[in-house]
Amino acid sequence: MEPNDNFSEHDSFRIINEMINTAKHGIADNSLHYLLWGWLVFFASLLHYILLTVVKTDLCWLPWPVLMGSGAIIATIYGIREKRERTVRTYVDRFLGYTWTSLMFGLVVTLFIGMKSGPAVAYPVLMVLYGIGLFISGKSFGFLPLVIGAVGCWACAIIACYVSFEMQLILLGISVLVGYIIPGYTLKLKFRYENAR
Repeated sequence: MEPNDNFSEHDSFRIINEMINTAKHGIADNSLHYLLWGWLVFFASLLHYILLTVVKTDLCWLPWPVLMGSGAIIATIYGIREKRERTVRTYVDRFLGYTWTSLMFGLVVTLFIGMKSGPAVAYPVLMVLYGIGLFISGKSFGFLPLVIGAVGCWACAIIACYVSFEMQLILLGISVLVGYIIPGYTLKLKFRYENAR
């Protein structure tokens, strides 16, 4: 195949910019994932805290499997529908898909470690893993609120190493508030603003 002599440097930059903008729109469409998991983890940690400290039941852990199981079903249905509708899948989409899939397995392994060593050991690690995914996503798309959210998750993880388990539950809620929920709504607003233009 002969190179096109009419293809200028300006055309190259234009195509690269279009690819980046397409990728940025892709992350804006995924604000649902950040909001879904952010709210589910927020409510699970809050309910766990209430059941542990106020109600004082041995079943205080129950919100986790119920809410995370529900989230997995919703996310799977949404993901299947989104995959059918999306015609173009960029390299960045694939990269982030692999990143979040590997982090999901890391989260599951951490939960098994927590069952053996205690949840007070696992929760700071969970916050670190959340932060890694947020940082990579934020840097990949140049979306600062996700990067700031990652730093917030890491700060909560450090503090969680020095407080009681009950306080770790509060910190986990705070970490998803700053890492998932606030950036998720910011992403949604950004997407609406860009599509309105």
